[in-house]
Amino acid sequence: MTTLIRIIKAGLINFIRNGWLSLASITIMVLTLFTVAVFLILNIVLNAGIIEIQDKMDISVYFKDTIKESEILTVQEDLSKLSEVRAINYVSKEEALAKMKKTFAGNEKILEPLKEDNPLPASLGIKVYKVEDFDVVAKVLDNEKYKQNIHNISYKNNEKIIKRLYIATNFIKKAGWLIASVFTVTSLIIIFNTVRMAIFARKEEIGIMQLVGATSWFIKGPFIVEGMIIGLFSAIISGSIIIPIIKYISPKIDSYLGTGLSGSITMYINEHLASVIFTQIGVGILIGTVSSYFAIRRYLRQA
Repeated sequence: MTTLIRIIKAGLINFIRNGWLSLASITIMVLTLFTVAVFLILNIVLNAGIIEIQDKMDISVYFKDTIKESEILTVQEDLSKLSEVRAINYVSKEEALAKMKKTFAGNEKILEPLKEDNPLPASLGIKVYKVEDFDVVAKVLDNEKYKQNIHNISYKNNEKIIKRLYIATNFIKKAGWLIASVFTVTSLIIIFNTVRMAIFARKEEIGIMQLVGATSWFIKGPFIVEGMIIGLFSAIISGSIIIPIIKYISPKIDSYLGTGLSGSITMYINEHLASVIFTQIGVGILIGTVSSYFAIRRYLRQA
């Protein structure tokens, strides 16, 4: 225990001694961890948004009036076997009429034509697991077996919106990974050089420690601790920046976009904020430790 305390103390002293180098490492590391945090939060928001879209948006298949209910139920049974289909609901002509009367209650201009005849078709409402599954189900419905009995498919009206959302989501995720990777590599290089400079600065001291019989890890430990301290400090600074920004921005996003699709962005972020902060700390310490380890392996024997 005493040895561990000495190693930690020596690592802290190294961190303070290399003031400007440590500051440069922390600056780049803060940018890295901030980017990681933003990327994680964007993923949380996008995934939450996609889930809500999938819950609210479905493929509505409207059938011709000449089709019997038993035939529609057969189509429902066939589609329910698809692995992409999460839920499927049959709405008869009578149910569709009842829903319209309830929705437009008091609006006689719309309800008056419905008193004599029911022009509303029977339909199937199909929900899927992922946004890209909409296209799979739409292609199945385009089969001649089903196509001849179908009057209209609402997916065609929402197809562009769905595909744009999916493309935008993939682009943001790929861009996030790319930016985070660039900053991570930069952080690794800078911390590597910081520890390398510390090793050369303490060349004589390390030689004396080796002569008096200091263990390998007693010599190496402080440099590992120095890298971990850089990572930890960076995570704390990054977290102290990102938390107020999130607390300030997320309610404004909710207010701007309103309820519904993005009405619970603040809730989603708050639920995952702790995991984002802990991820920052973990990533920071990991980068600092890995950089220090490779610097030690490369240069300590030459010191």
